[in-house]
Amino acid sequence: MSATVAILGSRPVSGVVRFATRSRVRALTYHGVDDPTAFAMQLDWIASCGYRTVTGQQMAAWLAGGTPLPKRALWITFDDGHSGVIEHALPLLTERGMVATAFLCGAWIGTDEAPWWEVVAAAVDADDLVRTRVALKRSADAQRRERVAQMAEQLRLSGTPAVGKQWSEADVAAWRAAGNDIGNHSWDHPCLDRCTPEEQRQQVRRAHDTLSELNGVALDVFAWPNGDPSPDALDELRTLGYGLIAECDHRLIARKPDRFALSRLKLDSNADLPRTRAIVSGAHSAIFHLQQRIRGKGESRAVT
Repeated sequence: MSATVAILGSRPVSGVVRFATRSRVRALTYHGVDDPTAFAMQLDWIASCGYRTVTGQQMAAWLAGGTPLPKRALWITFDDGHSGVIEHALPLLTERGMVATAFLCGAWIGTDEAPWWEVVAAAVDADDLVRTRVALKRSADAQRRERVAQMAEQLRLSGTPAVGKQWSEADVAAWRAAGNDIGNHSWDHPCLDRCTPEEQRQQVRRAHDTLSELNGVALDVFAWPNGDPSPDALDELRTLGYGLIAECDHRLIARKPDRFALSRLKLDSNADLPRTRAIVSGAHSAIFHLQQRIRGKGESRAVT
């Protein structure tokens, strides 16, 4: 743990910041749940602070000027559809009477397809992994797909194919039956800002159609894959009637929120209690973005 996180996550500092921002709604972004024990600790601390979890539908209704949120509302979200969310998060949330939103990719439901970044991780030496991922994210989408397909074929020929564990339709049903909801996270998680305008629209619409059918009701909440907004996808989302678009900018939700750019705080499931307190209070967010400005990195979305 860094000294900064230890200070920000101390009871006195995090408590003061949490009190000062008590009127602000919080939204948390998780991906997988690899450490159920740590995640359970986080949930217990959230409950002990009096936060009340809400769904994406409740958030969208609030943003539209409808039903007010409960006092100390907190929105838990999971991006990408990791299997650990069903295996670990679902029972832990249910035991505590908590709810959350899972942002899913339509192409992966009911498959064993590995996300493209997991293919890259399996195919590339650890020393080159970050550089390779960054280069692929900066490439045109067609070039990224071609390169990842080559890596996948190399792994197959070597006898070590990359295999994922995706949500099934039954998993979606179980998730919803427990009071949780789902959202659109694109068709197969490209870097939308590297796609053509038509590809952007298709990514949004194909996922919308597939996931809405599973949901039984048309979806109207979306989270940007990779956290990168793109204009043509945004236009398509507006056309489809989406009422909430979530970012991953590591900020508290603004006092006057933009429903098409709703802030979320990034929190890993294995974070210890001081880091959890620092992030949920908003203290870590404030210092992180101040450091980025001082370093001249502007609105960097990388969270350390």
